[in-house]
Amino acid sequence: MEASGAAPATAHHQKVRAAIVSLAAGVVILGLKAAAYLVTGSVALLSDAAESVVNVVAANIALISLIVAGRPPDEGHQYGHAKAEYVSSATEAAMIAIAGLVIVGVAVRRLLAPQPLERLPLGLALAAASALANLGVALFLLRVSRAEQSIALEASARHLLSDVLTSAGVLAGVALVLATGWAPLDAIAALVVGGNILWMGVALYRRSISGLMDERLPPEEEAAIRAILDEHHDDIVGIVGHHAMRSRRAGATRFLDLHLVVHRTLTVGEAHNLTDHLEHHLEEILPGMDVTIHVEPCESACPRCAAVARSRR
Repeated sequence: MEASGAAPATAHHQKVRAAIVSLAAGVVILGLKAAAYLVTGSVALLSDAAESVVNVVAANIALISLIVAGRPPDEGHQYGHAKAEYVSSATEAAMIAIAGLVIVGVAVRRLLAPQPLERLPLGLALAAASALANLGVALFLLRVSRAEQSIALEASARHLLSDVLTSAGVLAGVALVLATGWAPLDAIAALVVGGNILWMGVALYRRSISGLMDERLPPEEEAAIRAILDEHHDDIVGIVGHHAMRSRRAGATRFLDLHLVVHRTLTVGEAHNLTDHLEHHLEEILPGMDVTIHVEPCESACPRCAAVARSRR
């Protein structure tokens, strides 16, 4: 029992550590971007800094959600607290979209009233340093999110990757302003970046809501499950077929329930052993699987059951 609980606990600690790293890095990166804006007055760099404010707030939300999601099932939440991650990712997605809208609005105003920029080389250097730091943290979070199947960390990683794209667009725009002296390029860069951020926020929000609505497992995972079920169909052993399969996911845990048709001549103990074997096989292929199997007897016209019944007369 201790060994089975160790892996989930370790995975949870890894996710929490990753969220703490994201939060600490977000504060440092925000400082760099704020400094870049203050020394230049660039609205594009301001848009970059504004998204980092969202990053820091979102990192706090992600950390809290991961702590909640890691709690074991209790009397009031018998299936656990894993869906807290979806709440976190949906909140972060909404914040990303709002940040995109704000950036677009500021960019439009600056486009209508361009302003001269100052000390651009220093601002570009600070922005480039923050972009590289963001990229490193984003790749780290993405790796942990895939390993631990955490949508909250994936949302943070995607958010930071969008921030890297923001920074790249901002750097390009500000560099063009430096090269050409045409100030409206600053606002144009902010406008393009803001639109991209808005699109990414909406896409992430849709995914998060799907998780809260108990969306079924991906087609490739359901195909793997059906292949295992078909492999276990054996008239001699006693499994005749299956139907009414349903699946969903909450965080890293997959939930599956189905009806398993077995020969009516099997004892309760024999049917239980069959389902245990099937559950273990499913969990080996797709770790973190919570399987519920309803056993039902085959049709009375089943040749094997009829033969067994005749032999017992």
